[in-house]
This record gives sequence, structure tokens and C-alpha cells, in this order.
Amino acid sequence: MWLIIPVLLPALAIVGILASSLWCITIGKPAERQLNKKKLLIFSVASFLIAGGISAGLYGFGCLKYWDKEVWHFKVLRIQHEEKWTTHETRTETYYTGSGKNRTSHTRTVHYTETHGPYWTAYDETGSKHSIPASKYDVWSRVWGNQQQTGIHKGSASGWNTAISGRIFECKWPNDLELIYPWDEIHHYKNKVRYSHSVLKLKEPTRGLLEIYPRPADKDNTDPVISYGPVFGATDVERMRRTNARLGPSYLVHTILVAFGPGTPRTVVDDVLSAWMGVNKNELVTFVALNGNKVEWCEVQSWMDDTTIHGSLRNEIMGQDFSLPRYSDLLLKYVPTQWKKKNFRDFDYLRIEIHWGWQLGSILLQLAMLLGTFVVINNKVEMNPWDSLRLQGL
Repeated sequence: MWLIIPVLLPALAIVGILASSLWCITIGKPAERQLNKKKLLIFSVASFLIAGGISAGLYGFGCLKYWDKEVWHFKVLRIQHEEKWTTHETRTETYYTGSGKNRTSHTRTVHYTETHGPYWTAYDETGSKHSIPASKYDVWSRVWGNQQQTGIHKGSASGWNTAISGRIFECKWPNDLELIYPWDEIHHYKNKVRYSHSVLKLKEPTRGLLEIYPRPADKDNTDPVISYGPVFGATDVERMRRTNARLGPSYLVHTILVAFGPGTPRTVVDDVLSAWMGVNKNELVTFVALNGNKVEWCEVQSWMDDTTIHGSLRNEIMGQDFSLPRYSDLLLKYVPTQWKKKNFRDFDYLRIEIHWGWQLGSILLQLAMLLGTFVVINNKVEMNPWDSLRLQGL
């Protein structure tokens, strides 16, 4: 449909014009026929191009529904602080004198002082830079303890302004795994499984489940621990963040622990998965019900083809008292050897039905475009002066 419509509608419009007397190319004076041929050619090319663009654009908007969010993790390798500094800048301005026919334009050079910074920046292991608050820089510069001045922005100023120079400071990660500054980002990926009618799709969630168990990435929630009852210490949760930062770049994994209180039935896992419409392709999700540090049950979910890691984690977790540090150690033990992210290209064969409203909108826009294009060409395209004189018999 998306390919047929942008071809069919312009073609029908061209046939309609040829069948009518609007732009006759077979009857009439040669100059008129030549002008009509010119109009028809311009209309044909423009209508196919614009109709194709409209169809492709709305198809793309319709396909946005199966692009989902997922969490990526990195380690910050260095942080930088640039103090405020000023520079002497110039710009060219245009001004006018006089009025009416005597109005004249002039240009002049304006000198001014531009203020820069202060800036606080983090650089992750991919080389990407991220703006961070001053408080974050202060925390990690104290933790890493190796701040040093690496340069200076030499200040300049215009007129009587005071020039300000700004020093540049840097801290680098000391390559200590216990001192990792974790960085989390939200990215998008194509997930046809969630939005197709495949047998792999989970049951439709109720509104109540969607409110209780929102999909974390959709809420920009990058936390490694989601708790519905149990309380975990901030230090242990931060350790989980460092674990994700260690594993994420190399193994393309985002681990999540979903914890419930005592007496929670195992069927809650089905409720969560229904609300999430399944886990994301890079997620390794561990569900546990805890009574203190005792594990009542445990389930592990992912898109792995080989689910050996599910059994490994479940057996280890059920075998001893639970703690986040031990769970972190289990992830560091098993992810490097038993995790391989599912390649979702395996599901490219699935068909996604785009809402009919996008198709209707495409048809209406193309019809409006065809009419508008016809009116513009009919009014704006004229014969050249020589043919106009010939038509008048001069």
C-alpha cells in the first residue's frame, strides 16, 4: 500500500488531465500544445517526487512505534573543569541612514567581550563528552584524588572590560574497579516482537499492571535495582551500578534485579513481563522474593537463545542467603562466559501493521498535494515570449 499509493494517485491524476481538455497536447495551436506538454511534464515529475516523499515520511512516523528504549552503560575515564574566561570578539552589523529612495545601508564592526564557562565535563570510554554538575565533579575529584591543572584559557577583553583567564583542571580514573564512575544512557532499538502478531508476543497488559509495573527504560529509569518492598543500602546499589558499567561496554548487557517482599506469589513475574511486554534485548533480569535475606523463589529472564546463565544464577541465588554484593559477584562471574546478547535481526521477517490512520493521512495529503501542484503549475508556468507572439499571429 505504501508503495502503490504514491505511484497510483499521480498516475491517475495524469490520466485524468490527459482525458480532459485542461492541458490538451493533441488539439490546438502548436504553441498551446507545447505549453501544455511542458506543464504536464513538470506536473508528472513533481507529483511523483512529492507523493513519494509524503508516503515515505508518514510511513517512517508510523514505524516509530516499534522503536523502543534500552539502557547502555559506560565507565567515565576522566573529568574536566574549565574555569570562567573571557575573549575579545567582533561581529559585523548592518545599519541604515536616510529614508525612502535615499535610504542607504552601511556596515560596522562591533567589538564585545564574550564570557565562557565555567564548564564541568565527563568523558566516557567511547570518547563521548557529557556535561555534569559541579557537585559531581567535586565528588569524583575527591574520590579519585588526582586532580591537576592541564592548561589555561588565556583571557582577553574589549574596551575597558577586565580580561579573565580560566584554568583547566582534570582528574582521571585511577583504573581501580572499586572507584568506577558509572555513566548510563538511553538509546533506541527496533523491537518488532512487541508490536507484531507473532506467537512470541506476550498477553496484552491491563491498565492496572501498566501503572504498577512501568517499563523502566520508557521512564528513563537506568537503575540496576527495582524494589517492590525490600530495602537495599545505597552503597550496595552503587556497587551494582559499577558492575553494570564494567559489564556493559564489553558484553552489551543491562542487568536488573527486581525484588519483592515475602509471600509474593511467583505469578507476579508474568504480570511484570506482561506490563513490560517482555524484557529488552540487552536486559538480564533477575526476579526474587525475599524474606529478610532468605530467598523464597528466583527467576531469570532474557532473550538469550542459550539460557544456561538463567540456571546458573538461579541455582547460586537459591543456594545461599541473598545480598547485593554477592549478586554482583555472580554477575561478574557468569556474564563474561555465559551471556551473549540476542541479535534482533533474527526477527526482521516479522510484519508490523501500521495504524490505518497513517495511510489515510498519506492519501489525503497526497491528494491535496496533487491539487495544489496542478493549481501552481497552471497559474505560474507560461509560454516563452516568442511562442506568445506566434500565438497572437504577430
